[in-house]
Amino acid sequence: MTTAIFAAPQSSATVGPMVWLQQRPKIAAAAALVLTQTLLGVWPVVGTVVLREMPPKVLVGARILLAAPILILVTRPWRAGMPRRDIWAVLGLGVLGVVLNQAAFVEGLYRSTPLNGAVIGCLVPAWTLLIATLLGHERPRAQQLLGIALAMAGALGMVAVEQFEFGRERLIGNLLLLTSGVLYGGYLALARPLLARHGPSPVMGWLFVGASVASLPYVLPGVLAQDWQALSGAAWGGLAYVVLGATVIGYWVNSFALSKVAASSTAVFAYLQPFITGIAAGQVLDQRPGWHVVAAGALIFAGIGLVFAGNLLRAARGR
Repeated sequence: MTTAIFAAPQSSATVGPMVWLQQRPKIAAAAALVLTQTLLGVWPVVGTVVLREMPPKVLVGARILLAAPILILVTRPWRAGMPRRDIWAVLGLGVLGVVLNQAAFVEGLYRSTPLNGAVIGCLVPAWTLLIATLLGHERPRAQQLLGIALAMAGALGMVAVEQFEFGRERLIGNLLLLTSGVLYGGYLALARPLLARHGPSPVMGWLFVGASVASLPYVLPGVLAQDWQALSGAAWGGLAYVVLGATVIGYWVNSFALSKVAASSTAVFAYLQPFITGIAAGQVLDQRPGWHVVAAGALIFAGIGLVFAGNLLRAARGR
């Protein structure tokens, strides 16, 4: 069921500058999503530096266990008066969207390849739209599907899809990466109604309460065994970015956007990540992006623009 965003008469005098003024929260959400994907697009490059000095499981543990106290203390979710039923739902989403998603991704990446992870990650917006549709939260439209297809084509062009490895030795890793994408798509679709009702702050607080508690059996042994004093300054700097930039700010800003726009619109911005990662790699790892990056980026921005502009126009018409 779609709810009208505003009740102004739909005359030719109304549709115009007023439409865009009334859609400012959604435009702010688009800006927030660009920031989110910039932070998340840079973190694999920074993470490459950190992973030279610690195993993936320890990085996941540090990311969750260091970010959780910050988000919990800043948001103070217990003061929001959220109903107990919704609190339990958000705690469950912390397990689904943070712990299980990250565990499946890291373990899958360990057994597969970064390129396979990037290719399979391109399916996340499609999973999100499918799950949101099955839940009755969204209804697919031709413009939306075309935009997702264009952005996906650009993202796949960025990651050299022809080098995808299908071998039996990669099967478990690829299945885990696929599982991670489905879990994250489900998280976006399920979190959207809760964020729309309560806003990002209390939801993020309870989300990381659930994530931190549920992650302990998986990450704590590795975190305790890690020789933290042996880490270099570069590793500490990278870890600070992963915790503060890609997790604390990234999750909160993404949640703000998800509270304003549909889950599929939030997910489609994920196609910016390969483009941003390619640019960041050129700056940090001395990998110069070629012309295919420009062409792929054009497709990505065209697809995202098509999806988001369609959502703005439908909201403006009250449909």
